[in-house]
Amino acid sequence: MTTKEVTSNKMLFKITLLLIVVYLNVCFCEFVETPDKIYFASKEVLNWTDAKNACAEAGLELVSILNKNELLILEIFLKEYQLKPADKWSGYWLAGIRYPNGTFFWDTTSTEVGKDIKAWLPGEPSNAYQKEHCVELKFDKVRLGWNDYFCVEERKYLCQASRKEVPRGEDLDDYSFLAEKNANGSKSSLDDHLKFSEFLNNYFLHNRKKTPHV
Repeated sequence: MTTKEVTSNKMLFKITLLLIVVYLNVCFCEFVETPDKIYFASKEVLNWTDAKNACAEAGLELVSILNKNELLILEIFLKEYQLKPADKWSGYWLAGIRYPNGTFFWDTTSTEVGKDIKAWLPGEPSNAYQKEHCVELKFDKVRLGWNDYFCVEERKYLCQASRKEVPRGEDLDDYSFLAEKNANGSKSSLDDHLKFSEFLNNYFLHNRKKTPHV
């Protein structure tokens, strides 16, 4: 077989896979194997939008947490199969996103995040650089909780069987606002940085005056 024929076969194979995904709605995403039929933890890392699409392609949806009982069940699932985030830098994408008005909603149900349960980790949501618009599930060595983070970053993600008992949220036509600055309903990260810089400058100036010359 010539090099040209090999290249042609590879291209045909890629096109065939693409057609399978598009027309048959087949998902090639990988989940950790567990007997659980409600929650599914990904092996791969994706940005928030791709994670949302990966769940949908598998006939699932990103996890939303509407009450304390659901948080408890999810925590039991993660503990039982040793899937808790490994450190403070790790997390799982959930269905929560910050709308342009500054309010967080579960994208899959269109209900407000935190309406019946408050599970934000201390100091969150912080909206660093006014661009942390997606909700991830993290473990701070004390408890599981929510953190807002940059949607373009890649994280593992949690899918769940599609909800039947709650109003369904409709997909938005455009999610590009998730990559834009949004200062609504958040702390001013820039102000915090400026205050900290001012503190450091004053600290070093004060100590420099007290240091005797040798």
